[in-house]
Amino acid sequence: MTVQDTHAERETLEVEVNIPGHDARVTTPLFTRTRKELIAREGGRCFICLCTAEETGHPLEAHHHPVERSLANMIDWDHFRKECESGRWGPHAQAFDWSKFDPLNPYSFVDDMTVNGLLLCKAHHTGKDEGIHDMPYPLWIAQKLGLEGYKFSGVEIIHHDYSAEESEANHAAQQQ
Repeated sequence: MTVQDTHAERETLEVEVNIPGHDARVTTPLFTRTRKELIAREGGRCFICLCTAEETGHPLEAHHHPVERSLANMIDWDHFRKECESGRWGPHAQAFDWSKFDPLNPYSFVDDMTVNGLLLCKAHHTGKDEGIHDMPYPLWIAQKLGLEGYKFSGVEIIHHDYSAEESEANHAAQQQ
């Protein structure tokens, strides 16, 4: 076999990092409200596969992105704010009202899924061999960019609903 042939890659990466102390995970009212807003804004479709909750059989999930909730107490919020304001983290994070932000209680940003959220189906959030929490980012994002019908893993064959994506793009263009 050569590297030109399709071949399996088994990740055995072990990571040891220091997660800062933090309160136990809770579902805040801000998270609940803005998750619904994220679903509406994203057309109720997973960022990776573009499937709806009905198509996957599970509610869509809001992934904290780019700041994972458990890491909020280690973030250099002044630096991150400047990056957001410059647009480095995209237009949604850029639109956040930093004038009301308290770095000692960062959850007004962290739990606002309209500025710190990525809408995913259950499989692409926490699924084995396909979820963002369970695989290296380069492999995870390849699922969004992969060829239609490509057998990515034992549990994933790449499928995209490009018609939904094109429909959303046309709708957004009409709104401008």
